[in-house]
Amino acid sequence: MDLSIFIFCAGVALLILVLIAVCDVSVEGHKRPAPPRIPCPPKLIMAPGMKYQRLTIKAIIRWEQLREKSFSQIDYTDKEDVESLLYVMYITSDKSRYTFEVFRQVLIDERFMNAMSSDLGKIMEVVAQFQRKITTSDVGNSEGSLENIGKIVSTLIMAGLDAHYALNEMELCDLPLYLEAYERKRKEEMESSRMWTYFAMLPHIDARKMKNGARDLIIFPWEEEEMRKEAERAIREDAARFEEFMKTKKTDYYGG
Repeated sequence: MDLSIFIFCAGVALLILVLIAVCDVSVEGHKRPAPPRIPCPPKLIMAPGMKYQRLTIKAIIRWEQLREKSFSQIDYTDKEDVESLLYVMYITSDKSRYTFEVFRQVLIDERFMNAMSSDLGKIMEVVAQFQRKITTSDVGNSEGSLENIGKIVSTLIMAGLDAHYALNEMELCDLPLYLEAYERKRKEEMESSRMWTYFAMLPHIDARKMKNGARDLIIFPWEEEEMRKEAERAIREDAARFEEFMKTKKTDYYGG
């Protein structure tokens, strides 16, 4: 009798376990699949301690493209100019890509604005120690308007300057050095071409009529400038000698 009761209880327990297992499988089969996790777009996070290290030529070109004027016309009292400069320095030194409008939302926080402005001021102070005025007598346009740094750098790159160095490593204060070297090289090439043209023409012309040699073929603008300066120097020397003569007494000449 006891054995029958034990077998009955064991059967009931087994039946309950089977029912529980079947219910679990049924519930699992009707569960909704978990939605895929879609990462949120990255936020523009700029720590107050973030430092700008350098002002690259690429950043300057981006600034000129954004502001549509020459970098030489930048006004550090103009909020738009300064914010644009901070923006291009950020996007050219970081892989992140944010629009100018998104970046300006960060600048609303005075902590960020003050920190970045301080970094910018230090950078410009260092660069200013070595900066010389850029003259673009030959690279500038014929209308005499201010030339963009981007156009000057692109000219130097096409003349052989390494593009990566020019855009990412060269300092703004070094630009006049390469510009002067480019102008000097171009002058030498043009003068050499004129000389060889003169030599090629000699058998066919009367060289006695060309008192100035190859310069009688064409005078370059820089030569005209040199001639003007030389003439001004001669006039000043003559004026000084004449003034000295007028101060001299006649008795000094006749011994009276």
